[in-house]
Amino acid sequence: MPQFNRNKGMRKTVYLLLLTLSLLWVFNVPMQAADSFDYVVKGVVTDESGMAIIGASIFEKDTQNGTITDIDGRFSLKIQDDSHTLEISYIGYASQSIKAERGKELHIILKEDSETLDEVVVVGYQTMRKTDLVGAVSSVKANELNVTTPTVGQSLVGKVSGVQISQVSGAPYGNTKIRVRGVASINASSDPLYVIDGYPSNEDLMLNPEDIESIEVLKDAASAAIYGSRAAGGVVLITTKRGKEGKATVNYNFQVSVNQLAKKIDLLNSAQFADLVVEGRNNAYRNLLGDAWDDSYIHDTNAIRAQRIGSANSAAMIPEFLYDFEKGEVITPQYDTDWQDELYRNAVSQRHHVSVNGGTDKVRYEVSAAYQNQEGIILSTGQKRLNLRANLDVEISSKFKVGGNFSSTSNWNREVQEGRFNQGPILGALIYAPIFRCYDENGELVKGEMTSYSSDYGFQQIENPVALATETKIRRNGVRNTYNLTASYEPIENLFLKANLGMYTYSEKYEFYRPTSLSDGANPPYSDQAKAAANAIARTMLQSDYLAEFTANYNKTWNDVHNFSSVVGYSVQKDMLDVLGVRATGYEDDHITEVTGHGADPSNIQLNNTYKSNWTMLSYFARINYNFANKYYITASFRGDASSLFGPDNRWGYFPSVSAAWTLSNEDFWKDNLGETSALKLRASWGMSGNNNIGNYQYAALMSSPTGVVFGTGTIGSAMYPGGVKDNAIGWESTSQYNVGFDLSLFSNRLSISGNYYLSHTQDLLFEQPISAISGATSMMTNLPDSKIRNTGFDLQVDARILTGRDYNLNVSGNISVNRNKVLNLGGNSIITNGAERSYMTHITEEGQPIGMFYGFKVAGMVSEADMAGLAADDAVYAANGNSFPEGYELQGPPRSLSQSVPLQPGDLYFEDVNGDGVVDDDDKTVIGNPHPKFTYGFNLSGNYKDLDLSASFNGSYGNEVLDGQDYYLFNMEGSGNQYAVVDERYRSPENPGNGWVYKASRGGTQSNSTRLSTFYLQDGSFFRCTNITIGYSLPKISQWSKGVISNLRLYVAADNLFTITKYKGYNPEVDYNDGSNLTPGVDYGKYPLMRAYNMGIQLTF
Repeated sequence: MPQFNRNKGMRKTVYLLLLTLSLLWVFNVPMQAADSFDYVVKGVVTDESGMAIIGASIFEKDTQNGTITDIDGRFSLKIQDDSHTLEISYIGYASQSIKAERGKELHIILKEDSETLDEVVVVGYQTMRKTDLVGAVSSVKANELNVTTPTVGQSLVGKVSGVQISQVSGAPYGNTKIRVRGVASINASSDPLYVIDGYPSNEDLMLNPEDIESIEVLKDAASAAIYGSRAAGGVVLITTKRGKEGKATVNYNFQVSVNQLAKKIDLLNSAQFADLVVEGRNNAYRNLLGDAWDDSYIHDTNAIRAQRIGSANSAAMIPEFLYDFEKGEVITPQYDTDWQDELYRNAVSQRHHVSVNGGTDKVRYEVSAAYQNQEGIILSTGQKRLNLRANLDVEISSKFKVGGNFSSTSNWNREVQEGRFNQGPILGALIYAPIFRCYDENGELVKGEMTSYSSDYGFQQIENPVALATETKIRRNGVRNTYNLTASYEPIENLFLKANLGMYTYSEKYEFYRPTSLSDGANPPYSDQAKAAANAIARTMLQSDYLAEFTANYNKTWNDVHNFSSVVGYSVQKDMLDVLGVRATGYEDDHITEVTGHGADPSNIQLNNTYKSNWTMLSYFARINYNFANKYYITASFRGDASSLFGPDNRWGYFPSVSAAWTLSNEDFWKDNLGETSALKLRASWGMSGNNNIGNYQYAALMSSPTGVVFGTGTIGSAMYPGGVKDNAIGWESTSQYNVGFDLSLFSNRLSISGNYYLSHTQDLLFEQPISAISGATSMMTNLPDSKIRNTGFDLQVDARILTGRDYNLNVSGNISVNRNKVLNLGGNSIITNGAERSYMTHITEEGQPIGMFYGFKVAGMVSEADMAGLAADDAVYAANGNSFPEGYELQGPPRSLSQSVPLQPGDLYFEDVNGDGVVDDDDKTVIGNPHPKFTYGFNLSGNYKDLDLSASFNGSYGNEVLDGQDYYLFNMEGSGNQYAVVDERYRSPENPGNGWVYKASRGGTQSNSTRLSTFYLQDGSFFRCTNITIGYSLPKISQWSKGVISNLRLYVAADNLFTITKYKGYNPEVDYNDGSNLTPGVDYGKYPLMRAYNMGIQLTF
């Protein structure tokens, strides 16, 4: 009894706290003056078990007069008329309306909302109640998506814990990068498997977000194992909207948007650039002359400079229009062109979406069509897209049902080249000097101007970026079609046999043309060299994929406590790909910009990137689910995959999983002590999944093409020789993952928290294993024995219903994800790769480190005047010892870099001597940065007040670094092209040292700008971004005004990517130049910038 009283007292304390919060929630509800009410209604509100409901809302219908229940569930409300109706509501329970009765105490019993209780999620070949899940599955419903965005990936940003969704490109035809619980492979893709309406491997993510009903992400191996050898990267299940019983409903949505560059990079203006050019050439001139230098030489004309140096070295030559040699002063340039303003525009886009939904109890249908015309923010780029979708469900009898799906997506892309400035305008607009103009006095593009000065004055050979964007032709047109037929038959009660037959086709035509009107290097437009560089590429691709799946589902409940469900199935899938490409040269003009005999010389047409590929997969799978009294759950699954992708000695892969859960809140001890307003489930799972993204025919040894061979007689004959060594047992990479988690809900589902901790190991890594050259090859693609990568981390999702009332509500959700990646075993190998400019090595993958770490030199500081004496002492020892330091020698000054013969001087960077030999060379390269974030997060809120609604989404990343590969040109202090604005704060002299970390200018090589890669080129990639804000208003009496023709009309305004808070100097810290490569992540190099969109739309329902 005393224990009971203590528990009761504790509960009372909690209830008082909740009551206080509840009162705060409704403090703004205007109450009418007491003397205007004549009747008092009293009562109590409980749930079905008799437990008092605290904070339930009671309102007099059609008024703002209301109250809430106290800690005992009781209420008292003065009303105007005892014939009025009361409306009672509480989150997680179905609302009720009852007649007020004066003088009688009401006892109102609220029932739990069946929609909340029975919310189902798709888990692969089955649907389950959310309360029955035992794996780590995240579900996002249609009303939670940011549907103002043009792509499915963008609509999901920041919504899912444990999943990193990155907006790596702002191109209208671009997609997001999705990583589920990190990267677990070196050479195989880490993309998740996409399953759209039950069709796996269908990568048609050009869906219209408004067609989506729900998206589920299977995060742990136990949930994903049912998809076997394709599920190591997680599984994304997308379910589109289907027909519902009822009167036909027509929805029409229209949106118009203005898109603009989300962030403009701060660059030098023309005066600052001219100052850099002059200073950089004078410093290079000083370095070239060495001890012969005299400060008066800054007045030397270019002719005298050439004479003193012995040649017209462009590093020391200054354009006469920028420098008064006699006075030694910079001349203010005539032009100050902002090339970002010239290349980027405010682009208008529009989107239309119409759908018809309805049916009877026997036939249900949904038909939709969407058209989007989105101009790109870069001149001449854009995409037009047409989405068509239809589905039909027919109940032939109570036991036999059939259905059909059809979807089609057509796209017409106008694209732009990315990457280095000699081919892409994005980096070109940053590097192109502001001293040159974009258009002449007649409004014509000025081409070949900056490159014409490259030989004499050391400018980069860059064509006008606007000309590159508008005159280079890149078109990509594609059509994706998906067809599905399903049939379901129930031969006995609770046993459902289902057949799913599907086909996916994709056809694409790609066209590229580089015209003769563009300069080639230092050669002007229409020159012989420019004509020789002109070329066209035409490529057609046809992909056909066929699917047949047969499943049997059985569900049974015994004695109201034994709940059993299962699925067994068989699947076969075949994929065929045919690519034919040709490349043509020999163009004399730009009248015909295609690969035809009338444009190029037919003799200059040759095959380009032509291949065929076929693969087939045969699978068996099963899953069994059992729970006792909705308390104890166990699930087991198994899948076997046989694939032609695997070697003939290793065709089959097997992927089991097991998981269990305990719902503590359904135990009597929980209910007795904590009541029924809270729930807790504990989960644990283990599973195996695979990664079969190993490429096709990797096991097949090929013969070379016929080639000339000299035989012993001295004659040349035709012969073939064996290709590389292949592994007949090559197979999938395997991931074993443990997951423990919990699902907690408090205050009758007002607050929900879900967390997971996982540990995964990926083994049998696909690897180019070095082998003896005596075999005729130097490496062999194989599954590396004993290789292993570990990913461990946790993710947390919190959802809260903060405010709720008759006319208002406010919901908040947030998530955070932490992942730690580590290579445990690579057979003693390390992989050093190039991720950006030329052949500079940028990343390393080695044992004991995460995949794809930045690799290079560490900046130790900047040389000052005080260091010069020590450097002189070191020079003497270095020279006397044959250009090396004796063992044990302690440096008196900063260590020198062997990458450049020009000696260290004040204002130069110097680097860490890692191995202590007194010099900096390749042996001092080490891990210098991490492209992987310490954590990622998302935050979302939504709410409404009467007919006004608001939603906002935010996401961010913390602790990752970005390699700005553009810095090789944009931050090199050479003056060969434009630079970041911070370069104006560079070191100039001991009296003017700048900001202390931007080194001095020089067009020639120095120890600062000749050492690549170093920490100088790494930047903090952490960011916080507002991905979407939407404000909408629904006209409350539109049905009355339209006499029932229009049932709903909503107007809204929205902004996508409204702002980003980051220290990164480039366009977008989420950028990924290498398109998802595991070995070279986190690189920025001329990638299409992110765009900001201002949207306005209307939604109509008829």
